[in-house]
Amino acid sequence: MARTLLEEGIARLHDDVRLLHSRADKAITDAMDALQRRDLALARAVVEGDDEINAERYAIEERCLDIMARQAPVASDLREMVSVLSIVTELERIADHADGIARIALFLQDDPIASEEPALWEMKDKAQGMLRLAITAFIDKDEARARTTCDLDDEVDELYTAVNQRLLRRLAGVPHDASEFDAVTHVIWCSHNLERIADRATNICERAIFLVTGRLTEINVSTY
Repeated sequence: MARTLLEEGIARLHDDVRLLHSRADKAITDAMDALQRRDLALARAVVEGDDEINAERYAIEERCLDIMARQAPVASDLREMVSVLSIVTELERIADHADGIARIALFLQDDPIASEEPALWEMKDKAQGMLRLAITAFIDKDEARARTTCDLDDEVDELYTAVNQRLLRRLAGVPHDASEFDAVTHVIWCSHNLERIADRATNICERAIFLVTGRLTEINVSTY
């Protein structure tokens, strides 16, 4: 009976991780849509929704700690729950990056400068794809998928470098235009947020590998 309760608790934690991932993923999509369409109402909704994501993270942590205290988990169970604690933190911070992008959309308002940089949306698609694969690797305990997902971070980093080089060249050409300088700087910050989302997806993959192997290993460490 005790083992059954423990397994049910862990299954609930998996559902919690899926739900938090879904909310973080939607926040990314909505923030980037708001940026592209200059949709300030959608950007505000992302910012306002961040508190709910934070609260859900803390609720999951409390449920996880309660299981640890009450259900006498063995070593493999503890690895899973420690991994959940780490992953929900990563997901909450990924949502923070989406919040940051939404705030950039609010700053830029009707300025189309971000939509003139299509590589941002390529970065977004790749980072979201990495995140989805990372969550699947954790749920399925798929070490191979986790490792191959980490390799995709190089593609995001290459796009990040290219975007920033173009934007920095643009900055060099507008030394006396404070408003454009601020706008370009905010688009650079948008690319940084997207790059960090990919890095956090890599961190989740590392937890999936830890769950399978029992070893914490840094995989494909970002140069940024």
